[in-house]
Amino acid sequence: MQTALRHTTATDTGLSHFDAQGDLTPARLGLLAAQFADTGAVYASRTGLATRAGLLPLMEALGFGAAEQFSAGGRTAAAWQTKWAAPGLRHLDYYPPYLYLLPNGEIGYQRDFPARVLFFCETPPAFGGRTFIHAAQKLESALARSAAGRKLTDKVREHGLTIETGFIDRNHPQKPQNYFQSWQERFGSDDRAAALATAQSLTREYDSCWWVEDQGYPVLMTRITLPGFVDGYMRFARIAADGPALKNGFRRFPFGNGAEMTPAEKDLLKNAYTATREGYAWRQGDFILMDNIRYAHSREAFAGPREVLVGMAGLKKL
Repeated sequence: MQTALRHTTATDTGLSHFDAQGDLTPARLGLLAAQFADTGAVYASRTGLATRAGLLPLMEALGFGAAEQFSAGGRTAAAWQTKWAAPGLRHLDYYPPYLYLLPNGEIGYQRDFPARVLFFCETPPAFGGRTFIHAAQKLESALARSAAGRKLTDKVREHGLTIETGFIDRNHPQKPQNYFQSWQERFGSDDRAAALATAQSLTREYDSCWWVEDQGYPVLMTRITLPGFVDGYMRFARIAADGPALKNGFRRFPFGNGAEMTPAEKDLLKNAYTATREGYAWRQGDFILMDNIRYAHSREAFAGPREVLVGMAGLKKL
């Protein structure tokens, strides 16, 4: 029986795998927790779970109990989706299914973020939609294979990474195409002065905030620069698929010194991101446990309904 319960590492992707054999007994939960502590990222299959209701009683044993849960974050407008799916489990921020989402850490756009993350598949997609896990050490190793990659790593370490985001007015005629919160929703006021004051008070989320206009409507812009490495692990720089625009929240991702990433640097990162991804096709009841500092996650495009919920726990402060 001990041999049957022993965890194994899947050699086809490199992602640590745990076979729950159809039932997450207390003994198997203990082994799973130990494997997660050892590897930092585990894909659990054949869990015997079908819905979020079955997962909820196991959350504490997995390290996501009520006392440890991280509740901040979430930027999708309420018109697109509700934030919470169940206690301790939320819907992932909405992005169109046809997009391939490059790797990032959960709530990676502010100084306070969860230390660990749980992804639970309640409804697997008809096609695609895998959640890939990327190890920061493997990313750095992939970049270290070329002089240009090493130079890029040095720039990330020296300058850090900046995220700029714009929250548009809820009355903008194109707001229905933008799935981020309006500035009124995000900062809880219809008054521009009050909204700006609230944004400026959120110093764990923003370094600076300012107003611009788009087609005569106000846009509240925000900026934060974060370290390129945390606890010795390289952060996954974001890459915009296109330039700043209303639809994508006017997002920009320069280095911390304001310099834009060159096309060659973006290609280096994209190739390294592809080389480091590890994962499996989702099945109902599968879940992933991930250290949110040592690892990042990405998502491929998909077709058909897909319901993957996320739980967050622990607190890391930069």
